[in-house]
Amino acid sequence: MKVRFYSAVLSLALIGTSVSVDATSKEDLLKEQQEVESRLKETERSQNQTSEKLILTKQERKEARAQLNEVNSRLDDLALKIADQQAAVAASKEQLRLTEAAISETLKELHQQEELLGSRLRAVQQKGDVKYIEVLLDAKDFGDLISRFSTVSEIIKQDDHVLQAYKGNVKQLSEQRSEQALLLESMKREQRKLLVLQTRIIAESELKRKLVVQLNTKVKELQQEQFSKAEEAEILADQRRLIQNELIALQEAERKAKEEAKRKAAEAARVAEAKRQAEAAEAARAAEAKKKKSDAPSAEPTIPEVESPTATPEQPADAVTSRPFHLPVQGYVSSPFGPRNNPLTGKPEIHKGIDLVNAKGTPIHAAAGGIVLRAGSATGYGNVVMVTHLIDGQVYTTVYAHLDSISVSAGQTVMPGKTVGTLGTTGWSTGPHLHFELHKGEWAVGQPNAVDPAPYIF
Repeated sequence: MKVRFYSAVLSLALIGTSVSVDATSKEDLLKEQQEVESRLKETERSQNQTSEKLILTKQERKEARAQLNEVNSRLDDLALKIADQQAAVAASKEQLRLTEAAISETLKELHQQEELLGSRLRAVQQKGDVKYIEVLLDAKDFGDLISRFSTVSEIIKQDDHVLQAYKGNVKQLSEQRSEQALLLESMKREQRKLLVLQTRIIAESELKRKLVVQLNTKVKELQQEQFSKAEEAEILADQRRLIQNELIALQEAERKAKEEAKRKAAEAARVAEAKRQAEAAEAARAAEAKKKKSDAPSAEPTIPEVESPTATPEQPADAVTSRPFHLPVQGYVSSPFGPRNNPLTGKPEIHKGIDLVNAKGTPIHAAAGGIVLRAGSATGYGNVVMVTHLIDGQVYTTVYAHLDSISVSAGQTVMPGKTVGTLGTTGWSTGPHLHFELHKGEWAVGQPNAVDPAPYIF
């Protein structure tokens, strides 16, 4: 924030405070300047540390996001494998079902074949080849015997072929069913492994996601801290400028005082020389008169004394009368200075000012004459005006926070009662009110100079 001052001399700018340049000694200002410089360096060092932390945290977040993307990519690939495995298991189940259906069909065909063979096949199964011998012995002649023998042989072959084919089919289907059952069980085991792996990767993904969320939060906190440190550095830099301007004013006053002392010394020397010359001339005249009238009786001449001019003593400077701070706005105090529970977080804190409640848009007035240190937005304060005052040699800073609008600018000189803005509820606020702070000294990080404004305004 670039602050332009409308007066090079702070004491002259604080109109209405009855303060002269001599109210604050040069030694005090130099001490204040050293303290502000020290706080500014500490704030800049802290700001650099925060920036380094922010860079490292962003890099860590980038790596965590890359790891999360890699885990999610693995999870997507695994989901495809699980889907393929599920499809393969389903196909294997279907193939097993078809095999079992084929076995069932083969058994059904066997039963049908047994029905066709009837008692003959059952007799063969029970008594061997007895029936076939009877068939051969009933032959009428040798030709009939040969014919019957060929027929019986063919029937036996066909029956044996049917039985062997049945046994082969049953064996093949049973083996196929066993193989498919083993394959299905293997697929199910593989599927279970994939599901377990999927559960682990999901857990890993959740951990990475939580890490990214935590790092996002940390980045936001560091960015907010960095922003706050920048604001603090701006305020401290503004205070340093004010002190530098006051030092310039004191140096100018010292220069003028020296010039005035030289002028008075020269004037005193001139008066002394004139007196000496006048006395010498009078002495010469007296000597000449005495010589001329040495023989004549005469009264001793009276030499008139020349009154020596004296410098008019300087009048002592008027005593600096401190003006009390005025109430910046009418309203009831909803939260006094001191311990309380934060209305936003509910946590215990020290309230560094007083809250004055009134309608939104009510004009806010400067509590005393001074120079506007800051006029703009600040973390927590919302729209805020800070004014530096010099009263009875003591520096004060007043803060007017949560304003709805601001009607002054940084570096501007304000009279007591000057409207600096209107009451509002910007920043960390729960309703329209003025948060008013009084600092005995400069505004500093952590508000260590804040005092209870009540004794100064009520």
